[in-house]
Amino acid sequence: MTINFQKPSSTVRFFNRSDFYSLHGDDALFAAEEVFKTTSLCKKIGPADNKIDSVILNKNTFESFVRDLLLVKQYRVEVYVNQKTTKNQDWTIEYKGSPGNLSQFEDLLFGNNDVAVDAVVIAVKTSSDASSKHVGISCIDMVKSTISVCEFKDDENFIDLEALIVSLKAKECVLPNENAQDLQTIKAIMERNNVLVTMKKKTEFGTDSLIQDLNLLIRFAKGQQQNAQALPQTNLNLAMSATAALINYLNMTGDDGNSGQFTIEEIQRSRYLRLDSAAIKALNLEPRTDLPANIQSSTSSIVGILDKTRTAAGKRLLSQWVRQPLRDLAPIKERHDVVEALLEDSELSSSLSEEHLRRVPDLQQLAKKLARKKAGLSDLYKIYQCLSHMPVMVEKLQSLNNIAAAKAMFLDPLKEHLEEMDKFQQMVEQTIDLEAADKGEFLVKAEFDDELKELKSQMDEKEGKMQNLLSKVADDLSMEAGKSIKLETNPQHGYHFRCSLREDKSLRNSKNYTILDSIKGGIRFRNKKLESLNEDYMAAKNAYTQQQKSIVVEIIDTAGGYVPPLKNLGNVIATLDVLNSFALAASCASEVYVRPKMLPSESQELDLVQIRHPCLELQEEIDYIANDAHFTKDSRFHIITGPNMGGKSTYIRSVGVSVLMAHIGSFVPCQRATISVLDSILARIGADDCQIKGLSTFMAEMVETSAILRTSTSNSLVIIDELGRGTSTYDGCGIAWAIAEHLAKEVKAYCLFATHFHEITRLSADVSTAKNFHVKAIVDEKLTLLYQVKPGVCDQSFGIHVAKMANFPEDVIEYAKQKQAELEDVQGIVFEGSDDPAKKNKVLQEGEEIIKEFMKNCKEFESLPEEEILPKVAELKKQAISRNNPYINALLGVS
Repeated sequence: MTINFQKPSSTVRFFNRSDFYSLHGDDALFAAEEVFKTTSLCKKIGPADNKIDSVILNKNTFESFVRDLLLVKQYRVEVYVNQKTTKNQDWTIEYKGSPGNLSQFEDLLFGNNDVAVDAVVIAVKTSSDASSKHVGISCIDMVKSTISVCEFKDDENFIDLEALIVSLKAKECVLPNENAQDLQTIKAIMERNNVLVTMKKKTEFGTDSLIQDLNLLIRFAKGQQQNAQALPQTNLNLAMSATAALINYLNMTGDDGNSGQFTIEEIQRSRYLRLDSAAIKALNLEPRTDLPANIQSSTSSIVGILDKTRTAAGKRLLSQWVRQPLRDLAPIKERHDVVEALLEDSELSSSLSEEHLRRVPDLQQLAKKLARKKAGLSDLYKIYQCLSHMPVMVEKLQSLNNIAAAKAMFLDPLKEHLEEMDKFQQMVEQTIDLEAADKGEFLVKAEFDDELKELKSQMDEKEGKMQNLLSKVADDLSMEAGKSIKLETNPQHGYHFRCSLREDKSLRNSKNYTILDSIKGGIRFRNKKLESLNEDYMAAKNAYTQQQKSIVVEIIDTAGGYVPPLKNLGNVIATLDVLNSFALAASCASEVYVRPKMLPSESQELDLVQIRHPCLELQEEIDYIANDAHFTKDSRFHIITGPNMGGKSTYIRSVGVSVLMAHIGSFVPCQRATISVLDSILARIGADDCQIKGLSTFMAEMVETSAILRTSTSNSLVIIDELGRGTSTYDGCGIAWAIAEHLAKEVKAYCLFATHFHEITRLSADVSTAKNFHVKAIVDEKLTLLYQVKPGVCDQSFGIHVAKMANFPEDVIEYAKQKQAELEDVQGIVFEGSDDPAKKNKVLQEGEEIIKEFMKNCKEFESLPEEEILPKVAELKKQAISRNNPYINALLGVS
């Protein structure tokens, strides 16, 4: 067998060998390390001069590994099967999938379980003119059956494109296979955001057959012209090229189940806050995928804190909302209205979670199965059970009828969609044997067909005989039928008896009974008579199943007509689930969250009283210290200084988290909150290397900060922590100062600027809206961190004190003190008032003005002879000293 292993490293190939799966070469080493945590299980196979590594996975391990590759690790998967058409083994591809294209693996990934997986794939097409870049993007969500398109101008760094990628949470991006510099930049952006890049031929972005394909795929509304050419979205030429590429890549027209199922819409970028990827990471919005599952915690991310959802669709929607905070005041307030009502009615909220929402299956996935005609009677029964329970939930929700938002968002749509699904329920009742379905057997009602009726009669007869046999066996074993001994059935054994484990001895001593197995629930066994009756029953049931196949096809075909209302119903319930989750999260907090008062953007106010970090306050053995954050038109730029480990980073993150939570409709962890609607939350926090993506710490910092400078406005919240650490002290301080001054003077954004460059605190003297704050600490013999944010300047970083807390060796501490004294710059000079940070800053500012004036005057002497210069310089020195500035006097050694 010759196998070509030339493939992308992000693709893993499996070989289906019927009873097991094998991997070879680098794939085998990778799988062994990931699955078994060792490569020792790999074996060398092949000819002596060309042996390759090989590893074997059983079916269960294969399925688990594929789930991990596609849903977590963002790999492509290919499965090959041996056709055996010739003497040589002929391996051809059986299945293939990727994070954005899961269709061929849906049965394996989901099966009968609801899995909250986003399957979002995008394609990007660009063009350029002399002044700007034009970007067209198409996004297809195969679960929700939506095609979303957008077209816009961008700059050479594609900052707007990156913000859109963050918002869409794409798993995979299709790009044309070209060497253009723009595409290399876009590819780097995708990799930076953990989006798998798939390169496709330029011809696949052609639109020759696009309108024909859209006519097949789109579900047109009643009264709407049944021609995609009339849709306004088709005028977006670049976006349509991207859409054509996605339709080809996903082979959407090759699946009849996609016909008439998709909606197309234009992405309204202005509807959502801009979030950069740094903000997603800095604010811990989502669980980290780079950490093992066993050390992940539900309290380690904002999604984890807020996720009290009970449905798979709710989990997907929550993840979407967190990345798409709203900018429109009206819908934000509507969400808050509903959360407030649910929070006040704790009985209703608890009932929704524990009794009603948990009964709802993944209606979006079931609708998709119906559309693709891959559903079975069991799926129809799931939907029927859910619909049967819905009126009870709607009745419960009537208590919210006086809340306009709840009525518009849930009550009216639920009633409408349930009415649309009424005939579906009638169809199920007329076609499916509900009594059998209650026992886990999914059969068409016998009345549909004479042969079915005869087979059902045989099954009932055998079942009756088995019930009679139960009484005889109970008497024989001195047990009580229906209580200490029961007749049960399951797919593995069929019909059998079950009794408690205490009867083990009497059963084993009797030759009349065969024990099938012993489990925690009891002993399962049969006698020969039951075995014979079970075989007859199963034969009749199998014949029944074969006979009903053609009828089932007709039933599923009819049920496919209910896909649109079923999807709509799933969307409404998902929204209810998320908002109820917000109410539960607010009530479960260590201190109940409050409703933020939301104001229009022009109000220019951001006031958070006793703000807490929702993740940290739930950690064990932490008594969280709350703080205030008060921004107004006159206080926009907050400079935060203080000791390392003093809480600066946590404080500024707390502000960002609460602001974001308010914009998605959640309550916030404060005592009181007033927030003007923002247009973006942008961040630069931490010093993570991106070397795997070709970026150093400092370069990553500069890329992120450049995006902030280009995109922030006066309605943006900017969070910057310790900018400038990746280069020399002077360069870093200079860059940090320039950025701070630009944000404070030109942009005038709401900004939290935490820094270890204490020189920047002097910016408050130049810019009236810049205010200084510090995290408080007490220094006696040791450093005591108070984690309180107070107005004013902190004039040292307490780095040596923190080193002591980390148990540095004493000789290292002493040497550090010595070097600190040697390297102290002029700002370390002691002068009158230098022990008072506010007074020291004022003296330093006046002193630097004197120095600037001195230097300016000296420049006027450049053309004079040296003998004339010296007296004039001496005179200027006298003038400087006469101004009696303590800093100047200390520099010149004047007492």
